[in-house]
Amino acid sequence: MVGFLHEYELAVIKALREGRKLGLGALAKSAGLTVDKAMWAVENLRGSGMVEVERRASSSTVVTDEGKRYLKRFPEEELIRRAKAGPMRIGAGDRIALVWAKKNGWVEISEGKASLTAKGREAVASDSYGQRELLAAISSGERPGKGADEQKAMEALVERGLVDEIKGSAEITVSITANGRAVETDADVEGIGALTRELISGGRWREVKFRGYDIGSRFEEAHPARLHPMHEFINVIREIWLRMGFMEMSGPIIESSFWNFDALFAPQDHPTREMQDTFFISNPRYLDIEDVELLGRVRRMHSQGWNARLNDEISRQAVLRTHVTSVSARHIRKFAETLEESYPIKLFSVGRVFRNETVDYKHLAEFYQTEGIIIGNNLTLSNLKDTLTKFYSQLGIDNIRIKPSYFPFTEPSLEVHYYDEKRGSEIEIGGAGIIREEITKAMGTNKSVLAWGLTVDRLLLKFMDIETLSELYGSGVGWLRGRRGLEV
Repeated sequence: MVGFLHEYELAVIKALREGRKLGLGALAKSAGLTVDKAMWAVENLRGSGMVEVERRASSSTVVTDEGKRYLKRFPEEELIRRAKAGPMRIGAGDRIALVWAKKNGWVEISEGKASLTAKGREAVASDSYGQRELLAAISSGERPGKGADEQKAMEALVERGLVDEIKGSAEITVSITANGRAVETDADVEGIGALTRELISGGRWREVKFRGYDIGSRFEEAHPARLHPMHEFINVIREIWLRMGFMEMSGPIIESSFWNFDALFAPQDHPTREMQDTFFISNPRYLDIEDVELLGRVRRMHSQGWNARLNDEISRQAVLRTHVTSVSARHIRKFAETLEESYPIKLFSVGRVFRNETVDYKHLAEFYQTEGIIIGNNLTLSNLKDTLTKFYSQLGIDNIRIKPSYFPFTEPSLEVHYYDEKRGSEIEIGGAGIIREEITKAMGTNKSVLAWGLTVDRLLLKFMDIETLSELYGSGVGWLRGRRGLEV
C-alpha cells in the first residue's frame, strides 16, 4: 500500500492508466491541470517510482542562405562535369570545389591539373549526389534520416555552413510504471498535507488521514548567490580602514599623465612611463588639465628638481592609472586649505590599477591596490610604521618586514614584505613613505603627508587555496559555488 496521493498526483495517475505515453501538455489537459501543476505532480510521482519521464531535446534543421545557392548544383559537381573532357587546370575560383571533389575521391591532381578518377566518372554518369539530395529534402521540410550515408552527408552540410541545426526546448513524455498501476482504490484518496488551525480547533485531526512525505526524494541543488572572493576581501579591507578612522576617497581609472606622473614628481623621461609599463589610451588620447595654477607650480617643481621643462602634450596623455596614488594626489590638493582643527585627515581608497606586466603567479596586468594618506603636522616614519602594522595585524598578518626603498614621490621610502610559508619566500606587498616636500608645496599645503600603496590581490594567495592569481578570474563558476568564505 502506497502513501496517500495529492489530488494532482491522483489526476495524473488516472490520466496515464490507459497505458499511453503523453507529452506534458497533453497530460495536463487530460488530467484537468495546468502545466505547472502537472509538472509538480509528475516530479513527485517520479520520485516515488510511479511514473517514468523521458526528456528529448527538440531541434530543427534549416537551409542557410549559402545553402540555398547550392540547391541546384554543388561546385564540386560543376568541376567534375568540366573535367569530363580531360585534365584541366584549376582556377582561383575552384578552390572550394577542388577541396570537396578530392574529399569525395572524384579527382586527382598531377602537374597542376585535375583529372577524373574512376569514382569521379561514376559520379558524372549517375548525376546523383547525396549532399545535394539531402539539402533539397531539408529545404522541402523533411527531417534527415538516421542512415549512415545520410548522417555523413548531414555532417558535411553542417561543416560547410549550408544548414543550421536549431535547438528547441526539451520535449517531455510521461508514462506510468507498474508501481503506478498498483495503486489501489483505497489509496486513491487525497490525504491531508498540512495540519491547520481549523483541523486542530475542531478536533478533525483525529479523523483525517495524512499524506506521507518522502524525505529521501531527489531535488535540484540550489546555488545561493555568492560574492566573488576579491569583492569579499575588498569589503574586509574597507571595514578595517573605516574602523581605524579613515574616510574613503575615489578617483578616475583613466587619468592624465599629469596626475599619474607629473604631479607625483616623476620625470617625463622616467622608465615607468614607457610602453612596457603603462597602457596609453587612444580614445580619448588627451585629457585637459583644468587647474592652471597647479599646473604652473608642478612645472616649477620639475624645472627646479629635475632641471627639465614639462612637455604639455606628454602631460595631457590619457593613460590607465598605474597606481592609486593619483587619487591621493588629487585629495592632497583638495584638502590643501582645510581648517587647522580638521587635521589630521586620514583617507583611503581601494581600486584597480593597470600595468603592462609579464603575467606570472603573483603578477597580472590588472590588479587591485589599497592606497592611503594621512595629512597632518609633524608626521613621522614611526606614525607610518604603526599604521601599517595595525592594518596588517587586523588581517592576521603579524610577520611583515619593512625595508628601505625608493619611489619618485616619497622620501624616505619603504617597502612592505611578508613571509609566504607556502612558497618559502618573502613577497612584496606594498610601498610607502613620506610624500616629498616638493609635491606637497606644489599641491598647496605645508603639511606632512604619509602615503602607502598596498597590494590586495597577492594577499589572497595567503587566504585562499590558489597557486596563481589568474585562478581568481577563470570563466568557470563551479569553484565559486563550492568555495568556503575567506578566513580573515
